[in-house]
Amino acid sequence: MRNPLAAGAATGVLVFFVCFYTKLLNPTSLPAEPANQVARSINAEDTGNNRMHANANAHISWQCLSESDLRDSINSTENVIVVMPAKAAGTSLKTFAKSCNPNTTENLQTLLSKNDAFNLLTKSWDMPGVYASHFWVPTALSQLLRSISRHTLVVYIHREETSRFTSAALHVLTQWCAHGPPKAQKNFFDKVENNNHKCHVREKKLVEILKDRPQEMQMGTIELLTCETYSSIEEYAPNMLFVDYKRANVLQNLLAERYCPKMTNHSHHIGKGAEKVFVQLQNGGTEVSLSEWLEKKSSYLEWTLGLNDKASCLVQTRTMEDNLSTCDGSFIHAQAVLNY
Repeated sequence: MRNPLAAGAATGVLVFFVCFYTKLLNPTSLPAEPANQVARSINAEDTGNNRMHANANAHISWQCLSESDLRDSINSTENVIVVMPAKAAGTSLKTFAKSCNPNTTENLQTLLSKNDAFNLLTKSWDMPGVYASHFWVPTALSQLLRSISRHTLVVYIHREETSRFTSAALHVLTQWCAHGPPKAQKNFFDKVENNNHKCHVREKKLVEILKDRPQEMQMGTIELLTCETYSSIEEYAPNMLFVDYKRANVLQNLLAERYCPKMTNHSHHIGKGAEKVFVQLQNGGTEVSLSEWLEKKSSYLEWTLGLNDKASCLVQTRTMEDNLSTCDGSFIHAQAVLNY
C-alpha cells in the first residue's frame, strides 16, 4: 500500500524544482516592480529636457525661404512674435518693436512665466502687430508654441551657440570692467586701470567664470531648443520660422513694411569697441585681449566648459543649423509633417 505522506512529499519536491527552473529559465516571471515605481521611473526619465524625443505621428520638415517668401509669410499673418536667446540681435529688435507698438512694454516671457498674458488684452485697444522678447526660462518657448494661434507667426532668431557664448562673455566682462563686477565676483579682476577703463584678469580666473556662465552667458541655444521645444513644433504645428541673427536687419525692415512703414530702412549696426579686458596667460605670463583669447579657444569651449552637458535633441538643432546655413536667404520654415 502506498504511503500518502511519501507521495505528498514527492509531489512537493517536484513542484519546487519545476518552479525553480521556470524562474531560472524565464527571468521575466520574477516578481514585477510595483506599477507606481515603474511609473515614477519612466516619468523621471521622460520629463523636461531629458526626455527621449520620439514622435511617431509627425516630424519637422525644414523648408528654405527666400526674402520674398519671408515677406509673404509676414503679410499673410495677423501678428508676429520674435523670440531669441541673449546676444542674437535681440536688443535692436526689441527696441524696434517698442517703437513700432508704443503701448507694448511688457516682456513677453515675464507675462508667460507669471501666467498673466491676458493683461495684453486689457492694456490697449490696439493689439501689437510685432512683439519681440528675449527668452530666459527653458520651458517658456515650448509653452508659447503649444498655445499660440496659427494666425500668429513665431520667428526664432538663431545664433550658433559657440558664437553666441563668446559674444556674451565679451559683453558681460566688458560691462564688469566698466561698471564693476557683481559682489560675488568683486575680486575677479587682478588690476583695474581707472584712467582708461582697462581691466586685467588671470587666465585661470577667466576660465572659472566662463564655466559658471553668469548673466547673458547662460540661457542660450541649448536651453531653449530642447526636445520639449521640438516636440511642441511636431505636436502643435505652430506657424514658425527660424532666421539667422545676421539677417535680423532684413527681418526688421520687412516687419516695418507691414506694421510701421515709417520705420523702414532702419538698420542697427554694432561697431567693435575698444578692447577693455586683457587676459594674463598662465603659461608664460603674456597678455592678450579677451576677444583674441575667446577667438583662439572658441572651438574647444563647448567641450571643455561642458556647454552641451544638459543639451537635448542636439541633432535637431544641428540639422536646423545645416539647413539655415545652406539656404541663400538664411530663413527656414519649421513645418510639422504627419508620418504616414
